[in-house]
Amino acid sequence: MKRLIITLYILIIVCIGFATVVEKYRGTAFVGEHIYGVWWFSALWAVLTVASLAYIMKQHLYKRMAVMLLHLSFVVILVGALVTHLTAQRDTIHLRVGVPYHLTSTSQITLKEFRIINYPGTDAPLDYQSVILHGNEQVLVSMNKVGNIDNYRLFQQSYDSDGAGVSLGVSYDPYGIAITYFGYLMLLIGIIATLLSRHTQMRSLYRKAIRPMALLFTILYSLFTSAAPLPVIDKDIAHRMGTIQVLYNNRICPLNTVAIDFTMKMTGSASWKDYSADEVFFSWMIYYMPWEKELLLNNPKKKGAEDRKAVVEMFYNGQFTKIFPYRIGHAVNWYSPGGQVLPREIPVKEQFFIKQSMDFLTEAIVTGQRDRAFEIIAKIKLFQRDMIGDVLPSENKTRTELFYNKLRSIKFPVLITAQLGLRWWLSGHIPLSNGYETMLFMAWVLLVLTIVLFRKFRFFLWIGPLAACCCLLVAMMTGSGSQITPLIPVLQSPLLSVHVMTVMCAYALFALQMMLGIYALYCSLFTIHYSLERVTALSQLLLYPAIFLLTIGIFLGAVWANVSWGNYWSWDPKESWALITLMIYAIPLHKASIGAFNKPRFYHIYMISAFLAVLITYFGVNFVLGGMHSYA
Repeated sequence: MKRLIITLYILIIVCIGFATVVEKYRGTAFVGEHIYGVWWFSALWAVLTVASLAYIMKQHLYKRMAVMLLHLSFVVILVGALVTHLTAQRDTIHLRVGVPYHLTSTSQITLKEFRIINYPGTDAPLDYQSVILHGNEQVLVSMNKVGNIDNYRLFQQSYDSDGAGVSLGVSYDPYGIAITYFGYLMLLIGIIATLLSRHTQMRSLYRKAIRPMALLFTILYSLFTSAAPLPVIDKDIAHRMGTIQVLYNNRICPLNTVAIDFTMKMTGSASWKDYSADEVFFSWMIYYMPWEKELLLNNPKKKGAEDRKAVVEMFYNGQFTKIFPYRIGHAVNWYSPGGQVLPREIPVKEQFFIKQSMDFLTEAIVTGQRDRAFEIIAKIKLFQRDMIGDVLPSENKTRTELFYNKLRSIKFPVLITAQLGLRWWLSGHIPLSNGYETMLFMAWVLLVLTIVLFRKFRFFLWIGPLAACCCLLVAMMTGSGSQITPLIPVLQSPLLSVHVMTVMCAYALFALQMMLGIYALYCSLFTIHYSLERVTALSQLLLYPAIFLLTIGIFLGAVWANVSWGNYWSWDPKESWALITLMIYAIPLHKASIGAFNKPRFYHIYMISAFLAVLITYFGVNFVLGGMHSYA
């Protein structure tokens, strides 16, 4: 049954993709008649739905209500689409001012007035409005307002050149729309329930991924050459970490001393640029890839390169971070944080602290929780005192050594401007109406998120500007849309901004997963010191919000289309490829059923390849396939 589901799923994706190519050469009517409207296409969906329901029951998915609700919502949406396909009536009627028209045998309508609303001071149309008389009732039909008369929905299509007549689309679908919208509601509830549920994989993925989230800039930095400043941890946290005792050169001393020696060996002085030794040492500990590239890989021929590589190797092996002492009998042994095998004599509670406390400290640092970071540092010091307080250096001795290695502070100015505000103000609408504006808007959003979140999530300080630069580059390449023009009437909808924004955010996350995949493969090929498992966990964690955002964006677009021209799904190439993208990215969520996705290398290769669907959806449709959505 699983093979049948996978086969049907892939076959549907191929059919939809093939149909968009055929439409390019044979037209919309042809694919509507020979692919989307034929019995076998509906049968594929029907068989897939029935087989999926059977498999769901077989796997007892009903025990996980949030996930069950998500899957059932798609069944309801497909049922609504089937009801629409079988029962909906669509037609076009032509009305002239003052001439009665029998909409049904018992319902007569008359066009009272047709008017074009222009932008103030121009002849550019803002809206097209038809005033329809139905008995004593006046019904307004405009570009984003469908008129409703006895469950017949009227929507604006075109108008006569003399302004005295209009062509209106007519749709009668009271049942299919109701069922479909109920499915949308179920989908929204299912998404919220999944995000809040304790029985999904998201929580475990978060615990695995929280540390590599701090290293997202490391990943991007290894893929692109950037002149951005190096990531540096908070100077106060670095100073307090420097006061932790460590076993170094067979003596107990503050970590600050180790930091000084490390920085001296790497740079030739007790500091580097404006960074103190503590900032260099502890920032390298957390954001090691950009620091390694800057101080080691970028200067391979510098005198002492081999010695510096040996120092870095000792650093990665934990020889500079033996900060956890434990007395077994009369002997005191020191251990580095991490996953090394500890003696059985150490109780489980202490073993857990030795292995996990630095991960907790890293999490607190990268998420901007200064107080929590200070608390964890204090607990590490308390652990040292409890274990070997009688042999630790005195407070006076420690302060003396720290005074010698005093920190110098450095602050990072963040220079960001939001130029889209001027475009918004001048055009009078949210700038999301074409490819240029969507890329420009995405860059602006990323920069705003950087300002808001960089203190809590330090990696945003680097990811935001870098991703924004990529968006601006694309916007510059599509510069034909850079001119400020009035918004066409069909786009005069508040649903537009939410629809486009959610979809663009999803595409941004998919792009990030693609880069994560490249980095993961790079690590596996060149044995980079990094946990492939954690990179995979981060990518899998990002998959949930990415898919949810794309799903919400697609169905918001369907609602917008239904309000604007009375049809919530028309198999336009952009719609079709957005659905294909959603279906492709939904597959890795089912790794429990498809075991190949449990293999990190296969998973990342798939995620890299899947991004091709995003490129086709955004660029391929815009510049090659065409369709109603080719403007954005």
